[in-house]
Amino acid sequence: MAWLTTGALWLHVAVASWWVLTCVTMAMAGAVMNAESMEGKEFVLRVVPRLNRANVGAAALLLVTGVINLFAAGARRRFDFSTMFARILAVKLGLYSLMVMALVASLRTERKWRDGNPDGAALIGAGRLVALSASIALYGAAAMMLGVWLAGE
Repeated sequence: MAWLTTGALWLHVAVASWWVLTCVTMAMAGAVMNAESMEGKEFVLRVVPRLNRANVGAAALLLVTGVINLFAAGARRRFDFSTMFARILAVKLGLYSLMVMALVASLRTERKWRDGNPDGAALIGAGRLVALSASIALYGAAAMMLGVWLAGE
């Protein structure tokens, strides 16, 4: 059983890292590309959808591995969690919720762009994608730091 909990912990960290790093990549690329250029349009039409779909999978896997990790931590502690542990976990869940909401907004923005926006709206959509990706990366980095704290708690 130890291999399952160890594997779930490492998978949790790897999936969280993937999600944060893809969002950093999308935010940085989107910030430096011109949304009206051919490269900018190709990035939003080809790369962003694939990364967003992969991030949907990452979000689901992150939730599953998080539940496994929580159960394993509970079993080790006989489900007697400290108040600080519960507070940190609540903040992590709040950050995860914000990340999922931003991912859903990113999917909607990407869909609007793909379906064809009127002139000028592409710049707004690109700016929104950059902001949403950057916010997911920041929320995720904070949640990962709190996860390290929980591991030591």
